[in-house]
Amino acid sequence: MKIIELIGIKTDDNTLPSLTLCENNQNHIGTMHAGAQFILAEMASGVYLSSLFPELKDKIIPLMRHSCIKYKKTAFGTITTYPYLSDEEKERFKTQFSKKSRGTIEVEVTLKDEDDEIVSIGSFTWFIQKRE
Repeated sequence: MKIIELIGIKTDDNTLPSLTLCENNQNHIGTMHAGAQFILAEMASGVYLSSLFPELKDKIIPLMRHSCIKYKKTAFGTITTYPYLSDEEKERFKTQFSKKSRGTIEVEVTLKDEDDEIVSIGSFTWFIQKRE
């Protein structure tokens, strides 16, 4: 996706997405733009879900249904993502999806700076439907 490249999000097969402060993701005061943090967290939630359910790859249509993010601290340097999904939420989704071929699932994502301090926390609810 071009927006990912534009703002500088880095990811590979072995790591979750991260973002380093640069000209393309700065706000008017020289810190990381809230929108860039949002895109990073949203992307991390999707990448994380893909890693949890590899058997669904290319068999589903995932769409963002709801999101909420709270900015805790100004962000400088490199921001790293830490997504989380409880075992209960994972099982609830699996049951729902197996019965209806669709379901919702909520992923929490914490963004931390280089000092391991939380800069923002987000919640991302995905609607996932089986491809026909």
